[in-house]
Amino acid sequence: MLLERLQTAVLILGMMFFYFIIMPGQVDHIEDARIVPTTVPSIAIWIIVLAAVFQFFTSKTEVRLNSMLCVRAVICGGFIIACLAIMKRFGFEFGAPILALGVMLGIGERRLHWIVLGSMVIPLGVWFLVEQVLNRVLP
Repeated sequence: MLLERLQTAVLILGMMFFYFIIMPGQVDHIEDARIVPTTVPSIAIWIIVLAAVFQFFTSKTEVRLNSMLCVRAVICGGFIIACLAIMKRFGFEFGAPILALGVMLGIGERRLHWIVLGSMVIPLGVWFLVEQVLNRVLP
């Protein structure tokens, strides 16, 4: 029970750090926007925080550390960081399909048509729509 509460406290503190420290420096303020760019991330953060606070104060059974699950989480995090580095160096159109392919294979998707659609067509369609049609910059 102590481990679960510790994880929940770390999640709450991480979300607060993200909300107050990271997000203000990463989101541009647009004067004439109908929706402020921080609206959706702020709502998502507060939903996560409220759910975590609720979980923190509810009684739970004993939680055991699953080392294999931790190893998989570290591998997944490393893969995401590597894909973000590829996106930063080569652009969204090269990094996003690799990331999407890794996520799809990681969750067990094996149908070829869904892998092609999810890892090539959708990321490149997003890139085309955002960068070419809307003239906005992706990472």
